[in-house]
Amino acid sequence: MSEPRMLTRDPLNARVRLFEPPEELTPDVLIHASFVNTYAVRTPEGLMIIDPGLSHNSQSVYDAVRNWSDAPLHTAVYTHGHADHAFGLRAFLERGETPEIVAQENVLGRFKRYDLTWGLNANINQRQFGLSKPTFPRRFDLPTVIYRDELIRNFGDLEVHYYGAKAETDDVTWVWIPERRHLFVGDLIIWNAPNCGNPQKVQRYPVEWAETLERMAELHAEWLFPGHGLVVAGEQAVQLILSETARYLRVIIDQVLERINAGQTPEEIFHAVEADPELATRPYLRPLYDHPKFIVRNLLRLWGGWWNGNAADLLPAPWADQATEIALMAGGVGTVVARGRELLDGGNSVLAAHVAEWATRAAPADRAAQQLKRDVYDRRLQEETSLMGKGIYRAASNDARQALGEEQHAVQSKLSLGGD
Repeated sequence: MSEPRMLTRDPLNARVRLFEPPEELTPDVLIHASFVNTYAVRTPEGLMIIDPGLSHNSQSVYDAVRNWSDAPLHTAVYTHGHADHAFGLRAFLERGETPEIVAQENVLGRFKRYDLTWGLNANINQRQFGLSKPTFPRRFDLPTVIYRDELIRNFGDLEVHYYGAKAETDDVTWVWIPERRHLFVGDLIIWNAPNCGNPQKVQRYPVEWAETLERMAELHAEWLFPGHGLVVAGEQAVQLILSETARYLRVIIDQVLERINAGQTPEEIFHAVEADPELATRPYLRPLYDHPKFIVRNLLRLWGGWWNGNAADLLPAPWADQATEIALMAGGVGTVVARGRELLDGGNSVLAAHVAEWATRAAPADRAAQQLKRDVYDRRLQEETSLMGKGIYRAASNDARQALGEEQHAVQSKLSLGGD
């Protein structure tokens, strides 16, 4: 019998998958993989669902689970409150099923914040994922059982442990079933570099993330069930992915700490710190969603506040005024645009982006300036590997295209990692 498609025993050589038809991984675990992984777990008292998923996948999850088992649903678990993990229970609830909904206590505060900042998160989602309009959920199925650090539940003779943590969010739950050696980790593992630097979102917690992964590694789990991507089977394989993900974070954390304590400026630290080059090639640590430089920024914000080290930026002049002064010193916006073209044609899209911003902020109606901005960010979009970076560059190009009356980049992604 062939192995399930969403399973690997060799993570070093695995081909990452995010979408596959529902399938049984073990006699006690079903996976519904539709970008986010939803798991149905058999217990002696019925079913537990871990991460019910996206709201628009609710019916699909329901059908998959009920085609697999007609046992009662007694528990649903939110590994955290992001929209791709905690919004898919509707189809169950509308059919009269009343599971306990378990979550770490900070999920409640997250949902309150989502309600307060719906417009912010909807606009971030549109920009980050290249959506056609602002999009974010407004209906919350609140947890009915909350805890802070640890909760143990017994379902018949099966003991289930819930642990609270900070990592991508401040409301993480990870689940350990000792008898089966099953470890459900949510977005602590996503088959990408850890998502702990997102430039448009609230604080992430790289140190606590690494500590939690190291704690998990001590359990010697036989099965690892991540929030996205392949399930990992085999104690050595599980240990590898947990320990190397922790080390990926530690390498960045240690560099930032050394430099921040030596009095270096945020700019110096940002440009100096790099991810471990060998680890960054692992199939489960590629920087295709987040970017290691964003993790550096996140640590600087966590430990050092928001000031960037430039005294002029503490109480700055408006960007448009700064850009106007630069254009005047250069001899006019035309000179600025010409220099931007030279840089872009010479392959320096990074510096050309700064010049394009000066030109368009000094003279928003100047077509040559907007054309430069469009072309610069089209190039940066092509060059960037991280989805977060791509989303911002695509939006910047679209701003210029709108100013020029041109067709904008089409929708690029149907994915949504939820947003903070």
